[in-house]
Amino acid sequence: MRVNLAKSAGNNHGDQQKIRPSRTEMMRLTRAAYRFQLLCQLTSPERTLRSSTEENLQALLNIIEPWEIEELFAFYQLVLDVYDKVFTDIYWDLHPDNPKFDDQGRPPTPDGAFDLDTGFVRDNFLEGTAIRGLTLLHTVLFQIKEHEHLVSTMQKRIQSSYIPINSMVGIFGETQQIIRRQEQPSERDQMEADRVPLVFVRDELDRPPRAWTMIWGDTYSNVYGSHIPDEMRGWGYVFWDEATLERTGGAELLRHQWEECWGDYDPREDFVRFEEDSLDE
Repeated sequence: MRVNLAKSAGNNHGDQQKIRPSRTEMMRLTRAAYRFQLLCQLTSPERTLRSSTEENLQALLNIIEPWEIEELFAFYQLVLDVYDKVFTDIYWDLHPDNPKFDDQGRPPTPDGAFDLDTGFVRDNFLEGTAIRGLTLLHTVLFQIKEHEHLVSTMQKRIQSSYIPINSMVGIFGETQQIIRRQEQPSERDQMEADRVPLVFVRDELDRPPRAWTMIWGDTYSNVYGSHIPDEMRGWGYVFWDEATLERTGGAELLRHQWEECWGDYDPREDFVRFEEDSLDE
């Protein structure tokens, strides 16, 4: 994320080296990693049915603040990016048309081969592999040095999953947030409706980061996921301290990406309109 912040803000390699995470930034990242592992345990296909999986995930989101949900989602997207690059790297090694699978008949797909061409299928493999958790992620990032080792490891660990965990129709999407607001209205929803002031004070783990209060105009918001550009999560906007944002140009980048997406519109109004439409019905 340090590199993504520097690149997104237009900084050079030397500037990247100057971005050294503070204690608060590291604690936010650690918290996201811990909750990511919890998410993986809650979504384990060996342990849960899909219906209970969705309930468990929603229960997790219900107990943490929206900017902390964004931390979790940003970390999850980082993991997806890692495996997306890995899939590209091992694509031909695991392709069904690779001659090494010629001794197996067709159909079905040969044992040990994976269809990484089709977008929907690839996305399911990405999700399923991501929720393998931190152990596999650590192995891929830090322990594997040779291409063949990477191929053999992934061949054993790739799995498909469709919960889904994404910002469209999944647990971070608008539909799921609407359903939750209908069925489980919360104090946080009311704080959002009342535009309760939420002003940045200082960088502490139990307080919202400056980036969060900036995009919501120093008032409370219980919106996350689909209403926030993926590009912002790509450089980890909710992880950085105010000083880091100012020093690196992250604050200006944040304003630009938010305005490019929403202009002068407040996306919280989407939920207000939906609630009004529901009352009219």
